Amino acid sequence: MAEADPDPTTDSTDTAPTADSRLHLLWDVLAFQFKLVADGLRDVLLSPLSLFSAVLGLISGGDDPYRYFRQVLKFGRRTEIWINLFGYRKHSGTSDDFIAPLKERVISEARSNPWLSKAGKGINRKLDDVNSELGRKSRRMPPDDSG
Repeated sequence: MAEADPDPTTDSTDTAPTADSRLHLLWDVLAFQFKLVADGLRDVLLSPLSLFSAVLGLISGGDDPYRYFRQVLKFGRRTEIWINLFGYRKHSGTSDDFIAPLKERVISEARSNPWLSKAGKGINRKLDDVNSELGRKSRRMPPDDSG
């Protein structure tokens, strides 16, 4: 079994996030949202399909009333593998194959487009300022002894 990538939220380094890591974070959040939408649409589709397959199996299933329901489950498993919501599957044939080339194009455009590059640098400066200010405030705050 292939190991999943390390969880970026548990990184032990205490350096400020770089512009590049922020860009990748934004992309990963957008890709995750896409996968959540796909997963939700699949669930909305599977609910009535499962009910219909059960009724169809009861009416015309003969000796195998599960026949149609098994097909719905098989479809659900295939789409679950394709959506790869949490990125555990590292083999081809997932939505990640669809998303990866798009990621490369978007990030390349964000780096090479002068307007996007300038806007990104400005946003990163503001985020650096906010991070610095929050860091100063957290060092000045006394520990909470109310617990």
